[in-house]
Amino acid sequence: MKIIQEKLWSKAVELMPRGTQTMSKCPDQFVDGVYPKFVRKAKGAYLWDIDGNKYLDFMCGLGPIILGYNHKRTNDAVINQIKDGIIFSLPTLLEQKLAQLIVDTIPCAEQVRFAKNGTDADLAAVRIARSYTNKEKIVKCGYHGWGDWHGITLRPYGIPSSLKEIIDEFEYNNLDSLEKLLNKGDVAGVIMEAQALTAPEPGFLEGVRELCTKYKALLIFDEVVTGYRWSLGGAQEYYGVIPDLCCIGKSMANGMPISAIAGKKKYMQELNYIFFSMTFGGECLSLAASIETIEELKEKDFGHIWKLGDMFDKGIKENAKKYGLNINFAGSAPRHNLTFDESYEDPNGMKALFYQEMVKQGILFSNVLYIQFSHTETDIQDTINSSDKAFKFVKDNINNIESVLEGKKSIDIFRKNT
Repeated sequence: MKIIQEKLWSKAVELMPRGTQTMSKCPDQFVDGVYPKFVRKAKGAYLWDIDGNKYLDFMCGLGPIILGYNHKRTNDAVINQIKDGIIFSLPTLLEQKLAQLIVDTIPCAEQVRFAKNGTDADLAAVRIARSYTNKEKIVKCGYHGWGDWHGITLRPYGIPSSLKEIIDEFEYNNLDSLEKLLNKGDVAGVIMEAQALTAPEPGFLEGVRELCTKYKALLIFDEVVTGYRWSLGGAQEYYGVIPDLCCIGKSMANGMPISAIAGKKKYMQELNYIFFSMTFGGECLSLAASIETIEELKEKDFGHIWKLGDMFDKGIKENAKKYGLNINFAGSAPRHNLTFDESYEDPNGMKALFYQEMVKQGILFSNVLYIQFSHTETDIQDTINSSDKAFKFVKDNINNIESVLEGKKSIDIFRKNT
């Protein structure tokens, strides 16, 4: 059946550049030749490929899945709404209902506007900062989508090089690096992931808040990943640092396509003048799904995410240590990334070998590993047990990687590590 998947992938590449819509889902981001290429269905924490093979999934659709795949409450919201319609010629009251839920749950939110993906929301936030301050320069830290203003620092193909003049980057957990950029007085806003993989050191986020206030730059938290995952109120609630604006997405609708820009009213009012408008911003299926997802999340104990994530962290690190392997299992409980130490001759090959042995045991590892509410302690323990076998295989074949690797190593095409 693997031959059929390969033929289907060849057809996909003929029809679509990169073969699919999302770079992180391309086969070259896994162990091409070993990992499945196409999914047929998913339920809870599991997915099935087109050959019927079942996998415990930690990719969570790249982060949108927080309640679990095929969740009844989210599904029912979509099914019920589709009976009335998907999109209309005038607004619906769903927009108000969801906006109120976000205002009630996200600390910085006084007003809200909707979009379709994180890039949309990030672009709106940057535009608000520039409009409000009458300055052009943006200082950033972390990943913020594929818009020109951010893409120029990652994959500059097709992007005017002049944008480099109005974008600067600072180092996470380094307040001095930020202040050196802010003290020039020309920064409209600072946009950052409150946490990507590295946890904030004590006082860091508070220091960023103080510096932005001091130099009159808007503080924007990109919470596309952390929103409704670190806690109900996102990383800003979890760490107790409130930005001027925030961008949310992914988890807010458990898989349906929607994002939002939210923040303090005096800044959000700039959207009365800024050009920020899209046909599908008020699409009703996603609004309905998001309403029910957030209502469900209000009833959840986010301690579940942190408990299982900490169990995951401890088990993976202990098993690597057991076999004398130096790994970097970066992140906090809700999200991790696994790499092998750069001191090894072939760390990428070791990672590929580990991932190969995990997927052969029915565990779908990805570059970013998420915990969601349908994961159970049994799932995590099974994963830890599987990692023991996979780490042993890596240890036993550390000098023999090419001969036992059954697929291709992944390539780095997407983002910088933060």
